[in-house]
Amino acid sequence: MAWNKRDWERWIRHLAETSECIKWSTHAQKQMRARKITMPIVLDVLRNGVIQREPEISIKTGFHECRMERFCAGRNLAVIVAIEKEKASTCLVVTAFGIGE
Repeated sequence: MAWNKRDWERWIRHLAETSECIKWSTHAQKQMRARKITMPIVLDVLRNGVIQREPEISIKTGFHECRMERFCAGRNLAVIVAIEKEKASTCLVVTAFGIGE
């Protein structure tokens, strides 16, 4: 049975417990610097955030892309992570941004 957004949410939170399971794309690091979003803030969003929108499969990579959202550090933030498959051992932070900014 395919995972629903709560299953993905739980798995992302599980991966974020150990920061070694989180990989950072060059694009995400660049955008985070430009948007003044730190790695600890991104980890907080991944550990405590929620998925409001249905995860989508990337046409480019075939990975599942999930958007975790959370109000953190005085801002509504979103972090997009890509996960290869259910129960994958790592996830990749694709980007992070302020919602509505």
